[in-house]
Amino acid sequence: MAKQVRKLSAEARYTTLILLIGLVVIAIGVALLLRRPLVISTFAQCEKAGGAILATYPEQCSIGGATFTNMASKQTSDSQAYVGLTEEAALAKAAKANTPARVVERDGEALPVTMDYVFGRLNFSIKDGVVYKVAVEGGE
Repeated sequence: MAKQVRKLSAEARYTTLILLIGLVVIAIGVALLLRRPLVISTFAQCEKAGGAILATYPEQCSIGGATFTNMASKQTSDSQAYVGLTEEAALAKAAKANTPARVVERDGEALPVTMDYVFGRLNFSIKDGVVYKVAVEGGE
């Protein structure tokens, strides 16, 4: 009778071992299935994945050799807040906000400007030393 108990005990150990191995194999399989490659196609996804946020305007995120621009980062949405400021105050406010800005017109006369495109750059029109119009490149 003692032999029979040992035999059952050995069978129970083998069964337990086989079940444990099975569970480990299943767990590894599930982990491999869930481990799909991460596809990043937006600034938010890049930021969430731990990409490097570049000190640019607008913000950019770089990961895996790809760069994504934060189109939601619109410090330009308050561009009308510049209207009524003096030219100096408007340029200083833009510089403090790290927003590119320039004067493109003064007292009805167009000023020479570069033809480069800078998304979010503020283009000020000045009349009598005061900003009366703001155009935002790629924005409003």
